[in-house]
Amino acid sequence: MKFALKGASVLLIGQLLIAPIYAQAAQTADNDLENALGGFDNSHVEPEMNELDQALGGFDALATQRASTQGLKDAPAASNDWLVTGELLFSTQLAYAHKAPNANEMDFSGLNQARLQGKLAVEKDWDTWQAKMTLQGFYDPIYTLKGRDDYSKDQLDRYESEIELFDTYLQGQLSDQIDLKVGRQIEVWGTSDNIRITDVINPLDNRQPGLTDIENLRLPVTMTKLSYFWGDWDFSLLAMHEQRPPKEAAIQGEFFPIQNLQLPTAQSYPGISTESSWQTTFGAAVEGRFSGWDLSLYAAEVQDSRWHFTDNKQQREYGNIQMTGFATNVVVQDWLLKTEMALIQNLQYNTVSQRKNRIDALIGFEYLSIPDWSFSLEIADRWIQDYDSAMQTFPDMVKQHNWQTAFRASRDFNHDLAKLTYLITLFGNEGQEGGFHRIWLDYDLTDAHKISVGAIDYLGGDHLMWDLIKNNDRLFAEISFQM
Repeated sequence: MKFALKGASVLLIGQLLIAPIYAQAAQTADNDLENALGGFDNSHVEPEMNELDQALGGFDALATQRASTQGLKDAPAASNDWLVTGELLFSTQLAYAHKAPNANEMDFSGLNQARLQGKLAVEKDWDTWQAKMTLQGFYDPIYTLKGRDDYSKDQLDRYESEIELFDTYLQGQLSDQIDLKVGRQIEVWGTSDNIRITDVINPLDNRQPGLTDIENLRLPVTMTKLSYFWGDWDFSLLAMHEQRPPKEAAIQGEFFPIQNLQLPTAQSYPGISTESSWQTTFGAAVEGRFSGWDLSLYAAEVQDSRWHFTDNKQQREYGNIQMTGFATNVVVQDWLLKTEMALIQNLQYNTVSQRKNRIDALIGFEYLSIPDWSFSLEIADRWIQDYDSAMQTFPDMVKQHNWQTAFRASRDFNHDLAKLTYLITLFGNEGQEGGFHRIWLDYDLTDAHKISVGAIDYLGGDHLMWDLIKNNDRLFAEISFQM
């Protein structure tokens, strides 16, 4: 089964690679899909832009931040009104590979999500300052429809309902070269879109791995950011006041089925705090953008995204780690090359008492010169120093070299109103440890109405946790309304 799925993945990648060549050869032919969807937008055509130019603008975080604060500075003084925006979303999932559960067991088969989600944002501008507050939450009635009594408290707490304060901050200019931003915010480090190397500031929502891109999984944390701009350089100092844990899957749930491990401690597996702790740590970044390339240097002490046992395995908690690293992008003709490297220190594991260091490295590229198409490949290795073979066993389950590969292909059509994307992520030097592949279509019905539909297939393998969730395959859909 594993090799059949891998074969299907290779076949789909091959189709995606061959398709743009065919598209170029038939460039003068009518596009049936565009004709079918063209009714949604037959009056406005955006001018063409080179895909590589778009990519260069995409990783220019320095220019984005400068434009944001400069926009506040240049805004007319009369624009002091409150801006209130909102978004409503409905998302659903259909798990088609699960077997029907026994009586009084949690049922994850069939329709297992019918989530209603809302977001409310309030913004206020004053000359060179801006304030923003965002509140978001969701409720999923699927558990009531299927019978709440059959689901664990942990499952209901993590998936049935939620409300939280999201990005909420005050930002502005202290001078022409100095900016200040205080509050709950997201700080993106690094160049990779699919694999985290230096991007360590914000924890992730890991409750449903693989279903959402990293850019939509970051959780804001309360911090103070001071930025100084000098020529092509941006110098930033960060004080992270909130140590926020990642959101993990429910114990004994669909994505953390430890009851299937057949371990003596499985039924008494300790929970972990979901509350933030308030202990300030610090970080610094130096970022420069030049003609055809950029360079970023990072250093920070942050909360580890991996938990470890404490108190004779009676509790779990997250420790602090130190990260020092760099990231760079270089344009070479039609290619965008990217590299990241980081030294991670003071990692705590469960199978050994000694803390370890790890060297994480990534190389990747994007090819964007075929009209309407983009391709990217990223390969990363996490190399544990002073490795002990005991670390291969549960619950650490890591090797000395932990490889991850991500390939993404996407195509825009119908005047950029629709995008079809395929992503495959594999673990292990040959992909033998497992992973997932996902294909989905995003479509803008109007400026305020969007839909997304797709499917994800989890790939079992040598890694225990990926093998345990190999039957979590599903179809998914989402529709959103912006106000």
